[in-house]
Amino acid sequence: MMRFEGKSVLVTGAANGIGRAIAQRFAKEGAKVLALDILEDELKETAAVDEKIHDICADLLKDDEIVQAVDEVKKLFGGLDILVNNAGWAPVTPISEAKMEEFDKAFGINTRGLVSITTRALPMIKEKKGNVINISSAGTTANIPNMSLYTGSKAAVDTFTKIWAKELAPIGVRVNAVSPGSIWTPIYEKTDLSEEELKKHIEHVTSLIPLGRFGKPEDVAGVVAFLASEEANYVTGAIYSVDGGQGI
Repeated sequence: MMRFEGKSVLVTGAANGIGRAIAQRFAKEGAKVLALDILEDELKETAAVDEKIHDICADLLKDDEIVQAVDEVKKLFGGLDILVNNAGWAPVTPISEAKMEEFDKAFGINTRGLVSITTRALPMIKEKKGNVINISSAGTTANIPNMSLYTGSKAAVDTFTKIWAKELAPIGVRVNAVSPGSIWTPIYEKTDLSEEELKKHIEHVTSLIPLGRFGKPEDVAGVVAFLASEEANYVTGAIYSVDGGQGI
């Protein structure tokens, strides 16, 4: 199925995990994709599977690099149909031990960076009557202990999604969010937890999932592709859960 032939897509946080699966899914269905991340080597692995995927190394904490990325979209594609705000950072820290550096990074990437790249890409999306898809988190409703900084930043993303959907609907731009639950990605391998602490965290999270397992990045990519497609042309302001029933 080539639902996105002739379409252009920008995916942030595309070096691995959910972002990689999303970028590769769009390319598989015919889209031209610019994959963005700070992890250059892994980003090139994402792009290597399909010639329709281009890559750009950029840090969402730096506005000048965001501007360069949006300029690269214009240069490569001449416009933008779909923006997927996937990049994220998730500290697993109880509030009693939280550092403000963790707060600044979580909200800097997950919230400020998302707003920064959206506002800069929006003129192209408006012109194409395209859509924005934000990646949120099931944690905003599951209230998982030790993840308040991460889920707090994602709660803001849910609010952005609903308000932007109302603001942009009159000009034909749709805004939706996908709210993944526990998806096995490299994010779990980059915490400051010890091996034993991480094991206990994973066991606890798994016990909260009715389907009894972590999801796969491809599970999220399929829902993102649906929301970006014409099949979802009457869907805006929605937050789709992909969480194995965790939010029930």
